[in-house]
Amino acid sequence: MNHTKDILRMTFGWKAILNDLLTLKKATKWLLLIMIASQVVTFLFSGDRSHLAGLTLWTGLAAVTNLALVDQGKQSNFFWGLLCTSAWMIVALNSRTFGDVFAQGFAFIMQFFGIYFWSKNRNEKKGELVAKRMPKKQGWIVTVITVIVYFGVLLISKHLNGLQVYLDSAVLPLNIIGQVLMTYGYRSQWFAWLLVDLIQVIVWSQNIFVLDGSYAVSMLVLQLVMLINAIYGTWYWYNKQ
Repeated sequence: MNHTKDILRMTFGWKAILNDLLTLKKATKWLLLIMIASQVVTFLFSGDRSHLAGLTLWTGLAAVTNLALVDQGKQSNFFWGLLCTSAWMIVALNSRTFGDVFAQGFAFIMQFFGIYFWSKNRNEKKGELVAKRMPKKQGWIVTVITVIVYFGVLLISKHLNGLQVYLDSAVLPLNIIGQVLMTYGYRSQWFAWLLVDLIQVIVWSQNIFVLDGSYAVSMLVLQLVMLINAIYGTWYWYNKQ
């Protein structure tokens, strides 16, 4: 019972959340500040004050905060992750990018597994997760599973008349792999995130010409900053060991 309370305190306690943000490295704090500013400025200049635009802003703010904390293996990232994924599912449903809907639904569920596994594999002194290296055999298995899931999602997305199905269908398998690897603390998760973010940049850069509402522009900006963060996260996880 005490262990469960400790996990909940490290993840959802306001003191732990504040401490994790304050103990971020200077470079991570600057990156977080830039990511937050990009979301706010995009929202202000869009002129769109609809509920969906507001939800997109909230999604972006929760997402970039989550990303900065994941960069440094901070436990409270899962608090922001739950907020982000639940809001993102609504935005994705509205845009009919069903691969994204499934991906965020899976990510929402995986937050709870991550809360448990990260709490067991953290460096108590630094307050960060200890990153692991993936064996080559597991890497090949992961690749095969990713391809199989991709074709499954592609068939479903075509049946539902989704948009940009060939690109969008890659989002779910890559998110699944990224989330699983992240949950178990494997540093190779970042290659999945790099591909996801690159695909999302392409998808949302085309969505702004297809969808009504400036929220699509906000989502594109979010994907761009997420791609930049993935590059930073890859560098940090492969060098902090």
